[in-house]
Amino acid sequence: MRISRIYLVLYASGATSAFAASQSKNSCARNFLASDPWMLLNQNHDWSTTRRSDVVHKRRHQRPKVTSIGPKWRITYWDYTLGEARRRTKVWSKTVVRSHWEAQSLADQFMFEVNSRNNQPEALIPARDTVKTLYDSCRQLTWKHLKNSTQAQYEFLFTTYILPEWGEVRLKDLRTMELQKFFNSFYPRLSPKTIRLMHGSLRTALSQAVVWELIPKNPAVGVKLPRRKARKPPLVLSLPDIRRLIEAVPEPSKSVVTLIVFASLRVGEVLGLRWNRVKGDRLLIVERVYDGEFDDVKTDAGHREVPFDQRGVIAEVLKRWRARGKFLEPEDLVFANRAGKPIDRHNLLNRQIKVTAVKLGLPKAIDFRSFRTMHCSLMLRTGARPEVTRDNMGHANIDVTQNVYGRSWWEERVEAVTRTVDAVFCQLEPQLESPDSAAVPSN
Repeated sequence: MRISRIYLVLYASGATSAFAASQSKNSCARNFLASDPWMLLNQNHDWSTTRRSDVVHKRRHQRPKVTSIGPKWRITYWDYTLGEARRRTKVWSKTVVRSHWEAQSLADQFMFEVNSRNNQPEALIPARDTVKTLYDSCRQLTWKHLKNSTQAQYEFLFTTYILPEWGEVRLKDLRTMELQKFFNSFYPRLSPKTIRLMHGSLRTALSQAVVWELIPKNPAVGVKLPRRKARKPPLVLSLPDIRRLIEAVPEPSKSVVTLIVFASLRVGEVLGLRWNRVKGDRLLIVERVYDGEFDDVKTDAGHREVPFDQRGVIAEVLKRWRARGKFLEPEDLVFANRAGKPIDRHNLLNRQIKVTAVKLGLPKAIDFRSFRTMHCSLMLRTGARPEVTRDNMGHANIDVTQNVYGRSWWEERVEAVTRTVDAVFCQLEPQLESPDSAAVPSN
């Protein structure tokens, strides 16, 4: 009986030792994983998931050892509450905590709260790997280097179409086939142009994810999109209609349209013009405004000087507008609203220009780009060299000036055809009469 008791005690002692050894190994493994946050993020062990709620409990347990750093006790641990592992430290002063044992006890109490936070139920999708967080990262890091108009376009397309469908999806789970179905669902409800812009914004963000090594390839590449519709050519009014519209439209649209048609400015350049950039015989174009946000000009070639006409039309517009304005400091805007802020171009177009055009029996489709096209076409019609037109308009090359903005009027084409006829028959007419004149006998 006594021997049996001895065996029982020995067996219990061995089991206890084995359990302690097992716990020690588990603790070592946990400490090793805790030292490398990416191991914790990427390992699949010890995760309990439920398919219904797609929630995972990440068993992260840390018990860092207290180290003595000069007058302080310190521990280093990993914080997972923001989605990504962040290395943090906690210190206690030795004047308050005297012994290493006390410091370790306080550290254990502190880490109990940290481990509780780290192991709260979290979304199965790591925050840094979703389309939504990629969008946020692009806005903060790369899109701020784009033009304001491009930023606004990307943000609108993402918030309106892309994020509601894909915001919480992991980047590595995006598939080209699924994206193809997504873009197909908008046609023909949306125009091909809108669908292409939407795809372009997503493709740009995913290309940045490839650069950041979040995904190996861009799943948006290879998606087939609706064919582009033939772009309607810009509207060009006849010369009398240009004058009728300028004379009939109310201010400030009258002055804005005049500067676009005769000085070749973009509407954003007109509305962003300041008094200190109006010189005696020219305008300095270095800035533009888009929906209330100031920005550089559209291209490097857009930094330019635009001359005044010798008839004084451009100078008279600016003189007349300065006489009626109340914001006349050098840094003030030439065309400002009552608060001194930029005028809304949409209001000018929809409330004044289009309304006036309809009253005059002109096409309602007219817009600010139409007036720039009229300037280019007028320059070419009056014999200006393409290089002169290019420099005035702020284009980088002549191809854009001639092929995109250069247009002709019907009467101009009729006149050109008539000149070709005259060139042929006016040269042949004397030759046809000469045989008859030679046959007349002399008296």
